[in-house]
Amino acid sequence: MSNETLIELINVTKEYSGKKGRVTAISDLNLKVSKSEFIIIGGPSGAGKTTTLNLIAGLDRPTQGEIILFRRNIKDLNEEELAKIRQEKIGFVFQFFNLIDNLTVLENVMVPMIPLNIPETEIIAKAEELLSELGLIGKKNRFPRELSGGEQQRVAIARALITDPDIIIADEPIAQLDEKAGKIVIDLLLDARKRGKTVILATASQALIDELKKHADKIILLERGKVVNKTGKKGK
Repeated sequence: MSNETLIELINVTKEYSGKKGRVTAISDLNLKVSKSEFIIIGGPSGAGKTTTLNLIAGLDRPTQGEIILFRRNIKDLNEEELAKIRQEKIGFVFQFFNLIDNLTVLENVMVPMIPLNIPETEIIAKAEELLSELGLIGKKNRFPRELSGGEQQRVAIARALITDPDIIIADEPIAQLDEKAGKIVIDLLLDARKRGKTVILATASQALIDELKKHADKIILLERGKVVNKTGKKGK
């Protein structure tokens, strides 16, 4: 496994303005994300998991500390530059799928490629290839509402993979799914890791953490914005 560092958070704190003043969502977080790692971020609701993912992906900027995103300090990047990095290097899988209701399955998968200067025929071919791999090619012309939750999440994974990103960020990807569909989605994420992708998964489920810990290179447990436990394989 490569030790190449893709993203690094150094003493990162994130605060927001709330009704009762400043609220600290994340406090003094240090984290290295390396190529081909499987990282789990756990903790109860409100612990700071989604904030951490947003910081890792450059969707949010720290109040204090440094974030190095693919060898560039995000302090030196404008929003357009950050968006370009996310578009090319990071794929997102969300708890509520975030599919576009009035687009077909095929069109939803194609969305991340539309801004790129690539012929539409190539985008369609790539989208169809992914849908075929995920067992959904027969439903490419259906709309999200015509799919089960597990099928919608597989479409979301195809959408996350279509740009061939270095990192896949999955925020509670199976929280809305039954056990069978959840296993399919987790297996797809583990397969992506085997093919060299870095996977960062956030979950509030201790059962899922226990199930996946044998695959994880790092497990970071958060509580009220602070790291309460951090484990990793030897050398991590």
